[in-house]
Amino acid sequence: MTAEAVADGVARIAAAAELEGRWTGHSLRRGFATAARRDGKRLERIGRHGGWADGSRALLGYLEEGDRWTGNPVTGL
Repeated sequence: MTAEAVADGVARIAAAAELEGRWTGHSLRRGFATAARRDGKRLERIGRHGGWADGSRALLGYLEEGDRWTGNPVTGL
């Protein structure tokens, strides 16, 4: 399967689901990294699974923050 085929499939499914925004093959990669991190997985393991180098700054760019209340670092202080 080519990268273009994946991108076309993601865009087609997003359109069918009436999702707003621009959806590409990278949406899957970003979603994986974000979901794994929210589930408490270590960045090192996420990066290795996703093909990022250890200590990759690019990986951090793939992680989406939750809302300002979920996972807030000051909660419970």
